[in-house]
Amino acid sequence: MHTPQNTAGHETDDAKIGAILYTGLALAVTTAMVFLLVYGIFQYMASHPLTTAPANPLAETSQQQIPPPPQLEVHPAIELQDLRAQEDRVLTSYGWTDKKAGIVHIPIDRAIDLQLQKGFPARKEPANQ
Repeated sequence: MHTPQNTAGHETDDAKIGAILYTGLALAVTTAMVFLLVYGIFQYMASHPLTTAPANPLAETSQQQIPPPPQLEVHPAIELQDLRAQEDRVLTSYGWTDKKAGIVHIPIDRAIDLQLQKGFPARKEPANQ
């Protein structure tokens, strides 16, 4: 049988300090080279701006550009309230729709009463089933 030479129960050889120092030095040199390379690229790009890119249509300009309708509502609840009020004014008042053609509008309640007095058209023959 083979018996171990060292029976101390732990590693007795020291780490090779030369290999550790060379690895650390190589890492430091590589880091410095990468830093210089990145710094050089940034300096080059800062002094040579890209001029072929089209202008961004969303970029802020000196002139206010309003998009074509429909536009977003700033205060939808207030605008809806105003629309309802305008509709109510039209539905509850008399007025001209087209003065040249002689077309007027009347309140909706009055229009319903007139239509009930006039009657609704009905079929003269029974529907086929």
